[in-house]
Amino acid sequence: PPPWTRARLRRAEPRCQARAVAEVIGEGPRVKFTLARVGDLPRTHDALAAALAEAVRAMEAAGCCPVLDDGLRAAAEAEPVPRGEAAAMVLVVAFDSEGGVARYRSRDPATKPTSDAALHWAARVEAPARFGWTRRPGASLHGHVLETTKAAATLGLPLSAEATLFSTPADREALLALFAAHAYPAVSTVVRRDHGFFTLGADAADARGRVETLAARARAAGLLPER
Repeated sequence: PPPWTRARLRRAEPRCQARAVAEVIGEGPRVKFTLARVGDLPRTHDALAAALAEAVRAMEAAGCCPVLDDGLRAAAEAEPVPRGEAAAMVLVVAFDSEGGVARYRSRDPATKPTSDAALHWAARVEAPARFGWTRRPGASLHGHVLETTKAAATLGLPLSAEATLFSTPADREALLALFAAHAYPAVSTVVRRDHGFFTLGADAADARGRVETLAARARAAGLLPER
């Protein structure tokens, strides 16, 4: 299936609020591409959505803080999404990199893709086709931690050459440049400088396991706080 992305975002857990957000943040809206909803999310996708929701919860529990408030709703309207709710996911069915348009399906019309949806599309659709990967990853998980040169060097992870403004074409191309030099499945995790890590897996459970292993290594190295 095409990439999924978490929407109706919950604010960072208290354990994450003390650290700076690992992104180059500019002015204006966080989602810097056009969103076009093309229909409802079919109930046949519930199992996949639930598996991804479980993986996101595991990332938060591991201290990877993957979700941020993308400002898709006014503060008075924003409500926490129940953990593991399949309806909190959207399905990106197409991404026009030249026109900057993400087409998606969601259970609720108010539920929209996150600002990093273009990165998940690049990882799961563009990179395998562009670089001739022997396998296409079935899931991608992105955490806003371990974004530094020190973290990448300590964990032995490929690091992008430069930091870019998130949710922009330059951000997507920087991730693709990493994948051009480091093909999946030989390399499953890369680091976007000043943004965070990006992990690929055969499916949501595999990607989750890789992230949990990464987080444990990072804690042992003093790169993440003890839980």
